[in-house]
Amino acid sequence: MALALSGCGVPAREQGVRPLTPGAVAADQSLPGSSAAQWPQDRWWAAYGDSQLDALVAEGLANSPDVAAAGARFRKAAALAQQAGAALQPRVDVAAEAGLQKQSINMGYPPQFQQFLPRGWNDAGRVSASLGFDLDLWGRNRAQLAAATSEREATAIDGQQAALALAGGIASAYADLDMLFAARDVRASELDAAVKWQKLLSDRQVQGLETRGAVAQGEARSATARAALAQADEALLLRRHQIAALVGAGPDRGLAITRPRLAAVEARGLPAGLTTELLGRRPDIVAARERVEAAGSRIKVARADFFPAIRLDALFGVQSLGLGVLFDKDSTMGSVGPAISLPIFHGGELRGRYRAAEADYDLAVAGYNSTVLGAYQQTADAWTSATLSVRRLAEARAALNGAQEAYDVALKRYTAGLSNYLAVLQVEDALLDAKMNVAGLEANARAADIALVRALGGGFVPPASANSGNPTNG
Repeated sequence: MALALSGCGVPAREQGVRPLTPGAVAADQSLPGSSAAQWPQDRWWAAYGDSQLDALVAEGLANSPDVAAAGARFRKAAALAQQAGAALQPRVDVAAEAGLQKQSINMGYPPQFQQFLPRGWNDAGRVSASLGFDLDLWGRNRAQLAAATSEREATAIDGQQAALALAGGIASAYADLDMLFAARDVRASELDAAVKWQKLLSDRQVQGLETRGAVAQGEARSATARAALAQADEALLLRRHQIAALVGAGPDRGLAITRPRLAAVEARGLPAGLTTELLGRRPDIVAARERVEAAGSRIKVARADFFPAIRLDALFGVQSLGLGVLFDKDSTMGSVGPAISLPIFHGGELRGRYRAAEADYDLAVAGYNSTVLGAYQQTADAWTSATLSVRRLAEARAALNGAQEAYDVALKRYTAGLSNYLAVLQVEDALLDAKMNVAGLEANARAADIALVRALGGGFVPPASANSGNPTNG
């Protein structure tokens, strides 16, 4: 009857949010995979061929506060899982006490029995061992352990996600530093050209061929070029500070970073089976899936609360008034038997707890779905940018070659006396603009490649204990 009464109070499971499956996300046309392309591997940044970048990433992974915090969260989750697992094991305790005590003679004892009561202060002691075991008939403790285990796996994967984000951040900032060095070269060349232009105008003024207004324009151009060079130096220093912070060091560490020597960016293909394997290749998706599993297990915990809890308890020990007879055979005591706890009326507390667990599950599923959709968008965006950046970079390099050829021709004509230096400077402006454009597009292509690596999971491999399928409905 008790079982029937408690079982009737379990509310029916409401249908909430459903987890997305790979087939539910249309991405085959936007993300065409190829069997020739490979998934990113561990230490993917080594493919850029810069030993300084390798050292910076290694330093960041060892010293970053974000990675350290992720490690601490994992250790906490592992400890909570260990606590949850303890509920499935018998519990044994030993207690002992000894001391002096005085019995009140006038505390409700009839006068005819008072002569038998101990007088004064007497020593007393107690030694006992207790054993308790929860039978867990309805799986409450097992569900709690499953939830804690899923949370532990999720926090472990969070650590790998933090490492991926850190490595990507360092690589992106380092690639940007490379572009800033190239931009500074252009700014320095612009200043050199501006100074030459100013000198040419000054010489022509002396010869009566230019006005003071033209010379002032040349001076303004030189000042503008100096300001642009100072701005380039500022950007370089700020990016060095950023990289130093990313690797967990002070700003002085950034001053030791030399000019990057990154390999040229090559077009990266998408691996075959991307639309189905992406859900297991990204640490944030796998961690979100583990949290859905944890929320589903907590629904089972809340459901088990409606049923009676049965424990087996045993106690054995010795107790006496007078330590001299504490271990006498007549001092033994003990008890053994089951203990049953049955919820009858809690004013809606259990039902509310169950509905809250259902809502938490739906929230976890919604978070998982949002992570999945965001992953597909990030991958599609990165793939689009990476593909088009390489194409745009090829065109910009062709334009740079044309500008360089035009500059070489203008310089030869000037050297041969067929034109003045003014024509050379004008062509040089176009060449510097082309160089700046190439530097920016090279940076964009490298940034898009890094973003694509991160979108594809950056070499992450799910642990064997992680749930490899889709989240289950709790």
